[in-house]
Order: sequence, then C-alpha cells, then structure tokens
Amino acid sequence: MKPFYLFWCVLILSFPLFSQKKSIAIDSAFQVLKNTPNSQKKVDDLIILYKQSIRQREINTDLVEEALKISESLFYIKGIGICYDRKGLTARYDQDYSSSITNHKRALSYLNQTTDTLLIIKCLNNLGVTYRKVNLEKEAFNHYFKALKLSEKTKNTRSQSIALNGIGNVFIDTEQYNKALYYLRKAILLEKELKNNKGQEYGYANLGEIFIEKQAYDSAYFYINKSLDIAIKHPRKEGVSIKYTLLGKLYQRKGDYKKSNEFYFKSIPQLEKFSNTRYLSKSYLNIGVNQLELNQFTEAKKYIDKGLEKAKNINSKENILLGYKTLTNYYTKTNQYKKALNAQNQVLVFKDSILNEASLKSFISTEIGYETFKKDLKIQTLAIAKSNSDKKAKSNFWLFIASVVVGVVSVVVLLIILFLLKRNKTLELERKNTQLKNYLIQINKLKNNPEKKGSFPKNELKEFQLSKREIEVLKHISNGLSNAQIAEKMFVSNNTIKTHISHIYTKLDVKNRVQAIQKISA
Repeated sequence: MKPFYLFWCVLILSFPLFSQKKSIAIDSAFQVLKNTPNSQKKVDDLIILYKQSIRQREINTDLVEEALKISESLFYIKGIGICYDRKGLTARYDQDYSSSITNHKRALSYLNQTTDTLLIIKCLNNLGVTYRKVNLEKEAFNHYFKALKLSEKTKNTRSQSIALNGIGNVFIDTEQYNKALYYLRKAILLEKELKNNKGQEYGYANLGEIFIEKQAYDSAYFYINKSLDIAIKHPRKEGVSIKYTLLGKLYQRKGDYKKSNEFYFKSIPQLEKFSNTRYLSKSYLNIGVNQLELNQFTEAKKYIDKGLEKAKNINSKENILLGYKTLTNYYTKTNQYKKALNAQNQVLVFKDSILNEASLKSFISTEIGYETFKKDLKIQTLAIAKSNSDKKAKSNFWLFIASVVVGVVSVVVLLIILFLLKRNKTLELERKNTQLKNYLIQINKLKNNPEKKGSFPKNELKEFQLSKREIEVLKHISNGLSNAQIAEKMFVSNNTIKTHISHIYTKLDVKNRVQAIQKISA
C-alpha cells in the first residue's frame, strides 16, 4: 500500500492550478503521510512536502514539526539535522534571527555526525546569512569560509559560489570593497560555468552596489544593467524591482533625484505584489529623501511616514534608522527644530539598539544553545545506544543462527556415530555367528559322543557364573542347534539369542562355539 500512497502524494502535488487547490493538495498529502508507519522514508517525504509548501507560498510548519518528532523518536540523526535547518530558514524568513541562529546551530551539531557534506555546507551558509542579518560579520565570515573550504574539497561548484557571495557581502557590510570585489568576481565566474542565471543576476547586482559605494558610477550602471537584463529575460518574483531600487540608489548618489524617483516608483508595484515589505519601505523612504532634495516637502513627509510605518511593522532597524534620519532632515528644513531634535534622538536610540540587539541576540543564541544542549546530547546518546543495541541484536541473531547450525550438525554427527556403533556391533555378532557356522562340523563330532551330548554337570559351570538362560542356550549350542533353532525352542527373538551368546563368550573368555564347548568339556 505504501507505494500507492506515495504515488497519490506525487499525483496530488503535480497538478494543482490555483493557490487554494495547492493548499488543499498539501494538506491532503500530509494527512495521507500521517497515516503511514513511521520510518526514515516518511521523514524525508514530509520534508519534501514542506519544501513544496514553501514554493507554493503556503508554508505549513506542522510538516517540519511532525518530521522532527518522528526523527527524534527514530533517532534519525540526519532527519533531525535537516528539520532544525529548515526551522532556522523559516525563522529567518520571519525575521526571528535569534531563533534562526539557534536552530541552524542545532542542525549543524547533528549534521556533523553524518557523512552528508552537502547538508553541512548548506547549514554553514545558512548560518552565515543569519549572522549577517544581526551584524555579526566575524561569525558570518567564519561560517562562510568553512563552507567554502568544504565546497572546494568536495568540488561542489554551486556551494562554492554561495559561500563566495556570502563572503563578498560580509566585506560590503564592513566597507572593504576591494576584498568584496575579489570574492564576488570569483563567484560570478562559477555561476557562468554553471549557467545559473539567478546566480549571475545576484552577483552583478552586488558588483553594481559596490561600485556605487566606490562612486564609480559608470561601472555601477554597467553591472546593474547586466543584472536587470537577466532579471527581465528570466523573471523571478520581485527580481526586476530590486534592480530598479539599485538604479534609484545610483541616481540618488549622482544627485539626479528626479531620475532616482522614476526607478523607485517603478519598483513599487512588484514589491507590493510579492509583499516585499523591507524593499518597499526602503523605496518609500528614498522617495522621501529625493523629494526633500527637490524641496517637495509635503510629498516628502507623506512617503517618509509610509516608509517608516512599514519599517516599524517588520521591525527593520536599518530602515527605521533611515526613516528617522530623513525625518530629522525634513524637520530641520521646515524649521521644526524641536521635532528635529526628537527625531535625532530616535536616530541615536536606534543606532544603539542595533548594536545592542546584535549583541543580545548573540547572547540569547548562546544561552538557548546551552539550554538545548542537554536535550541534543540525550537524543544523541539514545541514538548511539539504539545503534549499539541494533548491532548487538544483529550479532545475537547471527550467534543464535550459528548455535542452531552447530547444534543440528552435532545431533546429526551423534546420530551417525550411534548408527555406526550399532551397525558395527551387529556386524561383529554376525561375524562371530559366521565363525560358529564354520565349526559346525567339529560340533557334529561332539554331538555323536552320547556321553557328553546336552549335559553339563552344574558344579562344572559354577565357576563361569552363567545364568540359567545362558546355560540353556549353551546346552542347545552343544547339541549343534543354530541361533534360529535355539530362538524357536526358547520362544525368544533371534537378537536375544545373539545377546546370550555374546555374554557366554565373555564369561567363558572364548571367541566361538567350539572353544566354548571345549572349555566346559575340559
């Protein structure tokens, strides 16, 4: 039944046409998976379904939580690592960077116990991105650099490019533009080798931003336009509008505020469509900056307020800081000095808060990591114990099989030995009887002696300790009867007679009938 369920999941996910139907398809597939037995395959299927929900912009966090719960119950280390890495990504999309760092660090602690280097590299790159978000450039650089070294070692070009772009962005953040150019150009070469349009678009945009900061505006325009051409030919969400914001920034730095506003206004529809509040806030605020430079104070205030409101809604410290700086400038130009002073105080407050929050989040991340260490350690210990138990069970199973085989072989060998002993004894008796037959002629001579025939004085037999039955058998032997004849006369089996004869030979210390008769006749 399991292949049928998985087929149904794939079928459901392959044909949805509208967002509502897509959501229903995800939920239906989830319900099907929930009713299948827990296994590593089930965890992998849940994670695939979770990724599908992200692509459809209908994120269902219950999927990754269910996958994590099953992974922990099965001590599936790789599954646990993937789930925490996914939780880290989701937290980052929600701008909960403290939780993102915590989850990525936990993911890395599990993935380091596996042999899946690609997953480790992805987790390192994810940590690098999140550390950049909280302005912890040193930590970001360290994780990107580890990812880069592993990527080069495994010759994973895509991961190398991601790490190089990350390192380049760290140097942009720290205003080390020449170092940033070195790493970003290496990343673009790899993206060209991979024929990855998205990577090239991203790389050229970064180069354009660097040249804006270096005030090399012709170079900036060249690279931003290259990025924009790729974004237009290969549309990707709000990719085109983000390039418009870069062109807006370029012309703003050049002092062409009208041209700058044209590009910022062009960016707004697509940013609204894809709910990119961070860039939308930045566009509104920069329109406000441009309007101030153009002395359009009413329009400036309107866009500053809109941009600042959106920045506050998503708690974007960078944009809030820009908003209050622009407000300070606006109130100063409109001679509202008290309000300008208040706005400037807010600038100082948010500058401090950005630094403090970065440090605080780092501390929180460390604290949470420490608190969760016990749980992680317990899971890992149980996983090791389970692995050892499985190995021991497997070893015991084969030991049991070996014991059974040895036991069966021993029984068979024992039966063969008993059979051979019995057969040997039978053959020995037969041999003795054959010898007796060879002496029948000599016995017949004794039979013709009437004085000795069929009679033995009892006192002559006492010394041999023969039983009554053995004496009777011995008398029949002396009369020249065969075993069969003796058995018939005594109403016993042929084997019984053989046994009596064997005892007689032993007690008389003879080997055949003739010797027996001769001994008792002596």
